[in-house]
Amino acid sequence: MIDLIGDIHGHADKLEELLLKLGYAKSNGAYTHPSRKALFLGDYIDRGPKIKETLEIVKAMVDNESAIALMGNHEYNALCFHFQETEGGHLRKHLI
Repeated sequence: MIDLIGDIHGHADKLEELLLKLGYAKSNGAYTHPSRKALFLGDYIDRGPKIKETLEIVKAMVDNESAIALMGNHEYNALCFHFQETEGGHLRKHLI
C-alpha cells in the first residue's frame, strides 16, 4: 500500500500531523510505517514557514526507504531560476 502526499509547501508541522494520523511513527530520525510507504508528489517548497524542516522529513524517509519523492513544479522552477542557459540568462526568466 502507498500513501500519496502532495503539495506540502513548507508546512512541516502539518506534514508530521498527517504522517502520525496515517500511522507512521518516527524511528531513528525518520517516519516509517509497518506496512506502507509514502509517495511524495512534489511541491515541498514555497509558501510555508518550514521549508528546510519539510525537506529534512522527506529526505530522511527516502533515505530510510519508507518513501519515494518526486519533483514538483515548484522544485523544477527553483532549479530553472538557478541554472543558466548555454547562451546566457537563466533557464527560467526572473520577473521583477
